[in-house]
Amino acid sequence: MKVEYIARKVNLTSGVRDIAEKKLARVEKYFNDIIDLRLEVSQERHLYVADIFLKGKDFSLKSTSSNKDLTTAIQDAIDKLEMQARKAKTRLKDHKRHGSDVREGTPRDDDVTEPAGGEDTPRIVETSTIPVKPMSVEEAAMQLEESEERFLVFYNSVSDKVNVVYRRADNNLGLITPEA
Repeated sequence: MKVEYIARKVNLTSGVRDIAEKKLARVEKYFNDIIDLRLEVSQERHLYVADIFLKGKDFSLKSTSSNKDLTTAIQDAIDKLEMQARKAKTRLKDHKRHGSDVREGTPRDDDVTEPAGGEDTPRIVETSTIPVKPMSVEEAAMQLEESEERFLVFYNSVSDKVNVVYRRADNNLGLITPEA
């Protein structure tokens, strides 16, 4: 991997370059089609600013960090770039994986339980079936008031549709009626 170094008001020693190349090698494992990798270091007043630009076939990433110590600024910028690279790689993988499933027309079993975007994405951890009983809205409201549940799914005998009565935060009830 070839790294282009640009230093403004800073002298980059070979030791600093070696540290940067060693840490940038960790980023290289995420992508095999890196076109351009540039490390720009400058000094602004008492801080060193490290900017890293990574350009590939399907992506481009930028990371910036500043610190009083030159090597710390470079290492922090590389760490940020590595996190971005990891996210970009998983995004590309998920995009390709879901794209191929749509073309094949077959649903995946693990799509229901596996998060697509990482740790922060909500996922379904429990599934259950609810018996739907025919009753009126008033009967459903009374049954929900008697129970400790937050909602009740029922078959509305008047409209011949499945409805949901739920308990609101203000202790009133709400009604959900589906519309096709």
